[in-house]
Amino acid sequence: MTQLNRRRFLSSGIAIAGGGALGVFALSGTANAQGTPAGSQALHTDGHEITHGWTYTAAEGTTLSGNQLAGAQAVAGLKPAVVPGTPLTSMIAGGEYPDPLYGHIVTDTVPDTLKDTDYWYRVSFPVPRLIPGQRFWLEFAGINYLATIWLNGKEIGTIEGAFKRGVFDVTDLVAKGGTAYLAVRIGKLDYAEGPLKPSYTSGVTRGGRNGGPTGITLENGPTFFCTAGWDWLPTIPDRDLGIWQPVTWSTTGPVRLADVRVDPVLSADLGTADVTVDLTLDSATRKSIVVRGALDGRAFTKTVTVPAGASSVTLTSKDLPALRLNRPKLWWPNGYGDPNRYRLTIGVESGGQVSDERAVDFGVRRIEYRKPFTDPSGNAVNGLAITVNNQPILVMGGNWGLDEALKRNAPERLREQVRMHRDANLNLIRNWNGQSSSEDFYQACDENGILVWQDFFSSTEGPGPANVARDLDDIRDCILRFRNHPSILLWCGGNEGPPPQPIIDGLDALVAELDPQRAVLTSSAGDTGKDPINGYTSGGPYHWVTPATHFTTNDGTHWPPFHNEVGSYSIPTLEFVRKMLPESSWEHPDDFWADRDVNGNGGNGGGAGYLKLTAQRYGDVQNLADFARKSQLMNYECIKSIFESHAASMTSTAPGKPYPRTGVIMWMTNPAQPSFVWQMYSHDLEAHSSFYAVQHACRRVNVILDSKTFDVVVANHTRAALQGTVAVTLYGLDGAAFASTSLRVNGAGASGHTVIGNVAAQLNTAPGDVAFARLSFTDPHGTELVRNFYWTENPAQAKGFTSLDDMPPAAVSVTATAQHGRDGLELAVAVENVGHALALMVHLQVYNTRTGERILPATFSDNYLNLAGGEAGTATVRLGNPPRADEIGVRVDGWKIDQRGSRLRGRGVAVTFNQDALSTQPAKKTFSA
Repeated sequence: MTQLNRRRFLSSGIAIAGGGALGVFALSGTANAQGTPAGSQALHTDGHEITHGWTYTAAEGTTLSGNQLAGAQAVAGLKPAVVPGTPLTSMIAGGEYPDPLYGHIVTDTVPDTLKDTDYWYRVSFPVPRLIPGQRFWLEFAGINYLATIWLNGKEIGTIEGAFKRGVFDVTDLVAKGGTAYLAVRIGKLDYAEGPLKPSYTSGVTRGGRNGGPTGITLENGPTFFCTAGWDWLPTIPDRDLGIWQPVTWSTTGPVRLADVRVDPVLSADLGTADVTVDLTLDSATRKSIVVRGALDGRAFTKTVTVPAGASSVTLTSKDLPALRLNRPKLWWPNGYGDPNRYRLTIGVESGGQVSDERAVDFGVRRIEYRKPFTDPSGNAVNGLAITVNNQPILVMGGNWGLDEALKRNAPERLREQVRMHRDANLNLIRNWNGQSSSEDFYQACDENGILVWQDFFSSTEGPGPANVARDLDDIRDCILRFRNHPSILLWCGGNEGPPPQPIIDGLDALVAELDPQRAVLTSSAGDTGKDPINGYTSGGPYHWVTPATHFTTNDGTHWPPFHNEVGSYSIPTLEFVRKMLPESSWEHPDDFWADRDVNGNGGNGGGAGYLKLTAQRYGDVQNLADFARKSQLMNYECIKSIFESHAASMTSTAPGKPYPRTGVIMWMTNPAQPSFVWQMYSHDLEAHSSFYAVQHACRRVNVILDSKTFDVVVANHTRAALQGTVAVTLYGLDGAAFASTSLRVNGAGASGHTVIGNVAAQLNTAPGDVAFARLSFTDPHGTELVRNFYWTENPAQAKGFTSLDDMPPAAVSVTATAQHGRDGLELAVAVENVGHALALMVHLQVYNTRTGERILPATFSDNYLNLAGGEAGTATVRLGNPPRADEIGVRVDGWKIDQRGSRLRGRGVAVTFNQDALSTQPAKKTFSA
């Protein structure tokens, strides 16, 4: 093999490390590019990320060639670059533009011409002097959209598409060591058009459509096409071009582990797992090598001869007993068990030296995808219903459109986002159109037990990809790269409609070749495969509807049983609304609101329609603080019912209800930008009431009040039947109980729902038009398993909730204590209702007493508490980045608080009322919708 042939781009997309390994091994503890690798005589060194010293410029700003830029000669006019990052993130870091997502309209702040040029990136980095037999690899984890790469004055290859890696053998260019000079030309999109502009008065999303004025951006195929503008994302001026994933270098000996696939097959009784390991090797010459590895403390070896070039080796438990796991520790989805993982370490040795080695984390689990149904036409079909390790799973998930609008998502922030999904009791994230495909994302999902519905790059919002081969090449690399992750549930061709037939055929063939154990769906709206999986749909609603609407739709009589897109408005806290809008817009909805998505998809008549609906349901909006507090109730009741309506008809069939619910995925849970809609926390990771609505609705044991029928339902997601008693207490506006009942639970079946009673008659006796319901489920020993709370209209005189403003204010006792927890400083906040009036939606917020700013991230075990007279609750708070202990405070607000009758006390922490949030009754109305 000549040096020229070794310096090639591995266009087959062979993974550097099979899914799980790049983050676990090659990038774990990566060194700064300025560092010197330890053990310089070793053939193999782990990946060193090149992070410092990057510069960039628009390609139209220089006449220099790639050969010249990839050289030692100084180049004037280049600016510091953020890598990983995009041109716009570099411009913001350099002070050229303010952050356009806060206090600005993006398309008015940053010119849309940023997308219309290629960009040059340049960096130099030290490399060691290579020893005989050592090979040097340059690795790109992700660029957008096209890249041509030069090193030390030579072009070394290209990368096409945002979701394909580039791996280059550049041994002959750096063999003498010293300083290497790298230049990358990032090519603009093949198809682009102008921006979509926000308009509050239009009542619809930007221009009334998604994907740009005509949707032509979709023709590019594998890119962040949502950046053309969507109803949840403004047009991003540079379309997130750039080097968006790390660039690293590493070394191996003559034989490289190009891919490691770990394929555990779990027996039907869960008693054993046979692990197959497929190795793809790249050898400089024909060689005899020793494959040496270890799994679960047991070592194994195998000697093989490999030819020059690419080859493969398969290891099985039949030949290597160490690859059989007895009584394996299983990987479970969140809420069903621990997400246990195993680590396989494996290396190849040649001539007594380690040539390359890898560590791959993987999980052992068994997934089934189908449940037989008879559809409304009388056809026998396989419906989408997930069973993991013989346990039926009600999918309760969130759609994740883009991790962050400008791709500013450090691994720590991304892990926090995924962890919040775990803490909300969700068990799945749908990676919408594959827009967030990074190793960190899947690794975080593995660690937190979050299943991943992995879409690819087609959508009905525009034409199919013009370059089918490029699209399939990126799909191939994604499957190769991530298939070892136990979190990945299935592969899906795209969003809401079938991709072009060549993409469908190609995807089906790729999954059959590369990952046949997993299911593949044609699109999120339907499957056209040889053995199709049916029984699921997209289609919303995407706007606010009454809880009764969700309970009617999901009562088990409607087809299909799996709904993968349904959402609502999700208004953030007062503090965040003020942060994301200019002060001139706080009290006057306008185009700044529209750029923050307030028109949604127009389902409620846009932002103006939603504001009108809020006023009709909870009373005329007086000021921004009043809008924020009323919206928290709007958030909570609608979003909670999305999940509870599915849990109340989950899995098990009831008489006359042939379509029990098998899954729901909320649209959306993670916001890519500051927004008024489709989220359960804010862009700065503050959880508002939507988060706790999800958390409370998705508890693995729950007792639910059906908002349509007023049935009381036990939802049991566990593997054991439940016994006990549900106490139902009904309260009037004055906080006094007017009815109560005790309902026996005589064996609420495992993995299903059980109707145990009905309280419609008692609710009809409410003394006013609003009632409150507290449901408490205790086991036979008197231990409370779960408590739930509702405000509901009197069925006999349904008039909305405007009379909530007539309820007396609640007196509360709040005591906050600073303490040291497992993860560092944490708070314990005890809240008690010390009066007779109901304490509704008591909200706790941690803030810096010196600056007044919120402390984020702050993880509350519970929040937006609802307490009857004499009831108490406690929230623990984990602080991600706490200031000095003497600067930590807790603010309290809620629906109506009796400040004089309340007691606030801090132990090592200040406790105050949030006066801004409580100031909801100005002398004169200031809010104009």
